[in-house]
Amino acid sequence: MTHGFKRLGLLLAILSLSLSCAVAQAQASRQYQKVRFSLNPAQIIYLPLFLAVERGYFRAEGLDVQVMPYKGSANSQMPLLARGDVDISAVIAGPAMFNQFSEGFNIKLISTLTEPKQGYRDGAVLVVRKDLWDAAAIRKLQDLKGRKVDGAVEGNPVDFLLRSALYSADLKKSDVTLSYKPRTPGDTPEILRQKVVDVAGVSEPTATLIESRGIGVRWLSYKDVVPWYQESYLASSEAFLRDHPAAVSSFLTAYLKAVREVAKARGQWTPELLALAAKWTGLPEDLLRSVGGIPYWNEKAGIRLESLARVQRFWVESGLVKKPIDPAKVVDMTQLERARQAAGAH
Repeated sequence: MTHGFKRLGLLLAILSLSLSCAVAQAQASRQYQKVRFSLNPAQIIYLPLFLAVERGYFRAEGLDVQVMPYKGSANSQMPLLARGDVDISAVIAGPAMFNQFSEGFNIKLISTLTEPKQGYRDGAVLVVRKDLWDAAAIRKLQDLKGRKVDGAVEGNPVDFLLRSALYSADLKKSDVTLSYKPRTPGDTPEILRQKVVDVAGVSEPTATLIESRGIGVRWLSYKDVVPWYQESYLASSEAFLRDHPAAVSSFLTAYLKAVREVAKARGQWTPELLALAAKWTGLPEDLLRSVGGIPYWNEKAGIRLESLARVQRFWVESGLVKKPIDPAKVVDMTQLERARQAAGAH
């Protein structure tokens, strides 16, 4: 009997080893779909995407995601998407997107990224110069009349926040001195320190850095001025979406799984998320922690056409979009619906 058990054990061990070898060979021979994905690693709004890469979520979906980092505005990725040099990228719904789409730069928005929500940090903030804040010279939007304000880059989300704030206070461009002086995020603290401007629109964590240095005070963000606004999106080249729909669905599935993990933090930094953000952005953990929290990513990632329409209308009225488009023509959420089912994000 004992001899029989030993033989059975040996056979089971051999079978187990054979199965392990077969699985290893299958994994080694598996063909992964290459996806060229561009993002600006300095921006914490891409935190779930960092997580999806680090945890192997894309790999688990059969994708070989090649991250193509860039600096500066997401607007720079539109021509690359349209030409097919990039397959998927983050984009913003600014004048450049609407204008380039109307010129034939065919891309498709496939999901949203960040949007405002109470209890979470927004990606952009209006910062008031510290001396003016301490003197109570600026407390409400009407106090901006006659002031020098800076929107960082014309047509970007920071500029949209600033101009929307002026609009909501019934202030026109002629009521303020509007400028776009910074060439890099590091320029904004200096123009505030030198009193070149009174109020500046900045992205995080630059706003936190300004406040920590005693140069300015964080004031208003998206949820205070435009709570309906969807700040950023994931977009695919039209050709890649047409030719590789399953890859787009798999990419979004991995993204949604990462968003679900980040959502467990309920808007707060965890040690893991903090270390991850520091690794990708190159920013100190102390600075990131002092931001006070993380942005909000909707677990369903749906794109609201009414938000796109409102943003476009705003830029048309501002004179930066000359030929309006039908927002529905730039959106395709077919693969997002499939990804929701695969990720369990109903």
